[in-house]
Amino acid sequence: MEEQKSISKSVVATVSALALVAIGIGGGLAWFTIQNNRPAATVPSNIPFSNPVTVNPTPISPPIVAPMPIVPNPTSVTPVTPSQLPTVITKPKTPTVAQKEENTVKIWRLDDDGKKTILVPQDLKDPEASTSNPEVRVQRSMSNLLASAGKPDGKLTSTIPVGTKLLSTRIMADGIHVDLSKEFNQVSGATSVIGRLGQVIYTATAQNPDAPVWITIEGKKLELLGDGVGVEIRQPITRQTYNQDFPINPDRSTKP
Repeated sequence: MEEQKSISKSVVATVSALALVAIGIGGGLAWFTIQNNRPAATVPSNIPFSNPVTVNPTPISPPIVAPMPIVPNPTSVTPVTPSQLPTVITKPKTPTVAQKEENTVKIWRLDDDGKKTILVPQDLKDPEASTSNPEVRVQRSMSNLLASAGKPDGKLTSTIPVGTKLLSTRIMADGIHVDLSKEFNQVSGATSVIGRLGQVIYTATAQNPDAPVWITIEGKKLELLGDGVGVEIRQPITRQTYNQDFPINPDRSTKP
C-alpha cells in the first residue's frame, strides 16, 4: 500500500512539473509573438545619436535650368526704332513786343501829301539798341536819325543836312541834352529848318514824350536855327511848345 502511495505521489509530481513547463513554454511563445508584432518606436529628431553619420563631401553640381522663353506682355509698349520717331521741327519763336522794342529804335521823318508836311514815326532795326539804359537808347535813336539824312524811304524824307554828326547825348535832371555838329545849322528854307528841328525833338523824346530837350551846336546853345533864316529857338523845347511855335503846315511857295 505504501509503495502504491509513493508511486502516485511521483506521478502527481511529474505531471505537475510537466504542466508548469508547458505553461512556461506557452507564456514564452505568447510574449515572443507580441514583441514581433509590435510597431517600431519613433525616435525623436532632437535625440542625439551616439554614432555621428559621416557625409561624403563629394561636391554637388548645381542643377541645370533650361532658359524659359519670354512671352511678350500684350499690355507692354512696343519699342520704337529711331527711324520711326517723328521729326521735331523747331519753329523760330515770334519775338514778343518787349523783344521787338529792344531790337528797334524809333525815328521821325517827314511826309508831304501835297497840302502839308507832317512828322511820321518809323521803326528801324538796331541790334545795338537792345539795352535798358535810356541814355544809350536815345543815342542809338539819334544816330539812326542822322544816318537817314539824304536817304528817302518811299515818301518819307529828312531835311537834316547830310554830314550832321551827333557829338553827345545826355539825360540830366532838367531834360535831354543833344549836342550836334555845325552842319545841322546850315542855311536852308523855313520848311527845312522847322522840319529838321521837329525830327530831332520827336526822336530824342521817343522814350519819354514829355521830356524837355536842350540843343547845342558844338557845345553852344542854339538860339537861331538856320543862318540867314533866323528861326528863333526858345529852350528847352518840348513836343508841346514845338507844335505851338512851329505848326508843320508851311506855305508851299516856301522853298525847302
